[in-house]
Amino acid sequence: MTTQYTILSGGREAANAIYTDAMGRMYGLVAMGIVTTGAALFIGDRLGVGDILFGLGWLGYLAAIAALFGTLIAASKVAASGNTGLGTALYLAFTGMEGLFLSPIMAAFELGTIGVAFMLTAGLFVAMSAVGMTTKRDLSKLGPMLFIGLMGVIVVSLVNVFLLQSSALFLLINIALLPLFLALTVWETKQMKEMAQQAALAGDARAANSVAVMGSIGLYLNALNIFLVLLNLLGFLSDD
Repeated sequence: MTTQYTILSGGREAANAIYTDAMGRMYGLVAMGIVTTGAALFIGDRLGVGDILFGLGWLGYLAAIAALFGTLIAASKVAASGNTGLGTALYLAFTGMEGLFLSPIMAAFELGTIGVAFMLTAGLFVAMSAVGMTTKRDLSKLGPMLFIGLMGVIVVSLVNVFLLQSSALFLLINIALLPLFLALTVWETKQMKEMAQQAALAGDARAANSVAVMGSIGLYLNALNIFLVLLNLLGFLSDD
């Protein structure tokens, strides 16, 4: 009995170590992604990336979008395959490109507005992620519903950009997007927590590290979109 308890206890400690390492790695990568984006914003502003993109017209925008989505998809697929080193490198490359391509947009806002949006984003992200880590509710059905809602809002947003160009609709779209991304943060956190726990209980540190990289990608995107939505709302109120 004593030997059996020792083995179980040792297995539990190993599983806890794998889980804790995966969660720490995930949030560490989210933080690294945010820092990389911030640095790239500064570099992009200094290099005049906005002038380059505007100078190329639609060709520049399409190239930027293709590079972003291509790198994002590659990072997700590589991380899911278990190659966490390359997946992490691609993820950081994606966050850097986000900063470069967002730099002309940031130039349209006052520094104070950007700072307030960042602080609000940090508080909301931490709060929603804490809910995802602690909730006992089954959120497995929530994800598909949120993605359907998100796709619907994106379609309306594209119609507004290319056809309607309504300021009132722009405001309503951002008001609708904020709770969607907050809920996605809760859902994503819960999903990654459960996946990391399963990998840890199986003693599979490699799978847990893969979960950490995949989770960092999703959580970074949620944090970025919460920031952009808040920035839009604050900018709308202050006429930035």
